[in-house]
Amino acid sequence: MIQDTGARTPLRKIWGIEKDFAIGTSSDTDFGMIMHYDGRSWNPVDPQTDENLVGVWGSGPNDVFAVGDYGTIVRYDGQSWTPMTSNASGSLLGIGGSGPEDVFAVGGSGAIVHYDGQSWTPMDSQTTHSLLDVWVSGPENVFAVGGSGAIVHYDGQSWSPMNSQTTDSLYGVWGTGPTDVFAVGYQGTIVRYDGQGWHPMKSQTTEDLADVWGTGPTDVFAVGHRGTIVRYDGESWHPMKSQTTEDLAGVWGSGPEDVSVGGTLGMVAHYDGQSWELMESKTESVLMDVWGSGQEDVFAVGARTIVHYDGQSWETMNPHSSKDLYGVWGSGPSNAYAVGSSGTILHYDGQRWYPVYSPVSEDLYGVWGSGPDNIFAVGRDGVILQYDGKSWKNTTRTPHLVVILTSVWGSGPDDVFAAGPSGAIIHYDGVRWRPAYTDRTNGLYDVWGSGPDDVFAVGLRGTILHYNGQSWEHMDSRTTETLLGVWGTGPADVFAVGEDGTFLHYDGISWLKLNSTTRSPLFAMWGKGGSHFVVGNGGAIYRHTRPSPAR
Repeated sequence: MIQDTGARTPLRKIWGIEKDFAIGTSSDTDFGMIMHYDGRSWNPVDPQTDENLVGVWGSGPNDVFAVGDYGTIVRYDGQSWTPMTSNASGSLLGIGGSGPEDVFAVGGSGAIVHYDGQSWTPMDSQTTHSLLDVWVSGPENVFAVGGSGAIVHYDGQSWSPMNSQTTDSLYGVWGTGPTDVFAVGYQGTIVRYDGQGWHPMKSQTTEDLADVWGTGPTDVFAVGHRGTIVRYDGESWHPMKSQTTEDLAGVWGSGPEDVSVGGTLGMVAHYDGQSWELMESKTESVLMDVWGSGQEDVFAVGARTIVHYDGQSWETMNPHSSKDLYGVWGSGPSNAYAVGSSGTILHYDGQRWYPVYSPVSEDLYGVWGSGPDNIFAVGRDGVILQYDGKSWKNTTRTPHLVVILTSVWGSGPDDVFAAGPSGAIIHYDGVRWRPAYTDRTNGLYDVWGSGPDDVFAVGLRGTILHYNGQSWEHMDSRTTETLLGVWGTGPADVFAVGEDGTFLHYDGISWLKLNSTTRSPLFAMWGKGGSHFVVGNGGAIYRHTRPSPAR
């Protein structure tokens, strides 16, 4: 997913252990910029330099170095950045090390300086080509790469040139050990060192590759121009969908499900083993809600439309109704209900959809049940219907002049919440409905929870309310866009979707804005296991895939 750093500046490199740092140049001032990620959000920090920064590396979270133009080196001690004397006059373009007292910085015209814990000392690189990146396996095994295919190696005593088997410029280098090193560069060039020599690899791209990093010899990522990401699985390289066409300049991670990529306009893309794809829905109608009994049995409903996913493809179904549909829920694969305009209620028996008797003519917007014999539907004029396994009954008009209810959810038959755009939340205790919360300045559109003491409601202007079993509290959603749907797998894994393609995730600590790749509104989300489905305008259905979250 793509994270918004708040910066609008090219980010050249990214590195981290417990704290992530991305470095670059401010597009507003042409001054050096460092962005810091604290696990929740990216924030700028003072780099103590005005120079362009292009490389970053650290031995630990409290020992980080960044390099840039005119021999610039700044160091982070866990509290702040401090300039260092580099004894280099030209630009420094890459940095790496084996520890806090063994750090190498490389740059223009073959420049290399070494830090021994006390000071930086120039070294003879045995090349005049610009060196663009450096990777250190240990104090006696260092590789630097650069222009015209230049690769030089340090054995603990001196630097010596190597035959890279290419004349194309190399921009990034990384390895799993002294006998397994990858270098990437111009027009998709990738070469690999096996301890004996360098050998070309087929990268499956002709785009320039700017950086390379991996978790091991069978899991390596390379990134580059126009959003290019290729991944090596131990046998061959394969393209990945990056969700961006911006140039990518740096890649780093802590594991195969935690990889960050930095690029232009301050963009940071984070890969956590997940994917996001637009599916072919077989309809252009707006889709308002989605529900399924499993990953191979999913229904989406909308304007006079029902589509079904069987694990392979979406197909349209005959709703046997000409009414718009707004909500869908079921107790299993052979028992689902859809509700819609003019009091419409449709039932699915595992074979087909058909209308059932509804005691009201008001539009119905939401449906949920605790089981096949206890189902609620809510709608216009505060109407609430309840199904007892035999028939639908108009149980009550909601208290305190609630005009519209758009959503209903509960943890059980005697713990049900309903919400609407009047800003009201009402609660059913198994006997009667009572007001639970009212804020008429912030309309609400959806409600969902993981249990009786963990309920979320979303609405206007980025409103997110959380109920802890005692009271409702506002949360910082990090957006002002209207939120239309909320759903999750547990208290530390909740999603909210809304206007302008807004897609948020809550990890139990804070909400983070993710990239949905669309500016169209998203209305609802549902999932099972590692597959989640999001629906929106024009028949749009997105599938979000990832490993199931840890419990």
